[in-house]
Amino acid sequence: MSPRGRRAFRRTIFLAVLVVAIVVVVLVALIAENVLVLPSNTPAPVTISYVDLKILEGNGANNEPWFGPNFINYSGGEGYPIQVTPGGTWTVVWTFINFDNVTHTVYKVATPTPLFTIASTLPGLPYSLPAGNDHGALAISVTAPSSPGATYAVTVVVDAGSVS
Repeated sequence: MSPRGRRAFRRTIFLAVLVVAIVVVVLVALIAENVLVLPSNTPAPVTISYVDLKILEGNGANNEPWFGPNFINYSGGEGYPIQVTPGGTWTVVWTFINFDNVTHTVYKVATPTPLFTIASTLPGLPYSLPAGNDHGALAISVTAPSSPGATYAVTVVVDAGSVS
């Protein structure tokens, strides 16, 4: 290659490196300013819009439900909607009083849809609350579906019965 050809080749390489450097600097600046957002490898979260808690309970001697209302909606005032990682869990806390003059027990907690499962409860079940006790609380951990990006309303059913 002649000296003139080598000079032209070097100049072409220098210009190519300069153009690539300018493009890299511009891209880094755009990313730093959040103008250009890189795609994430993290799956989109599952959104839980609200939770309906249905309590299957009887009525006591005063003709009132044992544990108070048999339907509770956890929505905006309770921090919903929430986002959960696909397949992740979150906890719904139910606080209640045994208004009856008999001990009552929570035997089972379930979701009517197979998309969600109950991971655990704290305390474990069966959970008995003596007559007149005003310190009942049940933390229910629910597992979300593993498919990302969907929004759900969830129903949790609490099955309680009487223990003599």
